[in-house]
Amino acid sequence: MKPKEPTKPRQISVRTRSRSAQVAGELGRRIVGRLYRPDAILPGEAALLEEFGVSRSVLRDAIKSLESKGMLEARQRRGTFVTSRPQWNMLDAEVLGWIAESGADPDFLIRLTELRMIVEPGACSLAARNVDDDGMQRVEASYARMVASVDDQAGWVAADRDFHLALLMATKNEYLGSIGTAISAALTVSLLKTNPAKHSNRASLPAHERIVVALRKRNSAAAARESLTQLEEAMLRLRSSEPPSQ
Repeated sequence: MKPKEPTKPRQISVRTRSRSAQVAGELGRRIVGRLYRPDAILPGEAALLEEFGVSRSVLRDAIKSLESKGMLEARQRRGTFVTSRPQWNMLDAEVLGWIAESGADPDFLIRLTELRMIVEPGACSLAARNVDDDGMQRVEASYARMVASVDDQAGWVAADRDFHLALLMATKNEYLGSIGTAISAALTVSLLKTNPAKHSNRASLPAHERIVVALRKRNSAAAARESLTQLEEAMLRLRSSEPPSQ
């Protein structure tokens, strides 16, 4: 008897994945913006199919994606419910990006910077011990782009983001590298807030340069110290940009 061939995995086209991601993104933004509030039932499948004009498989893939991020929960015989924020995967790159873009959480960038103040100084200390030639080149290249684009806000933000991601990668610790990947989109939004103009770009260059110098010298204590100083300066700019309390 001829052995049964193994079942092939379901093939999903690039177009289907792209459409599913678009639907998941729109639903995710609605959840973040509280258009769909916690413990509310997600609109029914028929309504969503009509609104988005997609196939049932595309919609279900989008919902599964949000379930995997902890933002939706299927409850037997009751429907699909929106979950509360503590259940979300807050280190998921898309979730962080949606929160950062929405502006729905006024304290989000403060908390993100607090996380960075805990993680990055230690990462810089580790990077000073572990960085290799390629890693050092990436850090220096990102800093050089910051200098070159100081008058170009979009270029500056991209270079500054890449500088901090290069620092995390230079540690040779894949967990720290993954944190960088996760916060990349949110970090971009944070940098737009802390460095809104050319003068703030110029003012922050020396702190970044001191981090580069500490890494070149393989001075872990100095790298940690300069990283913390740079982030403290960023936090001051972030807090000064907050509207006065009513």
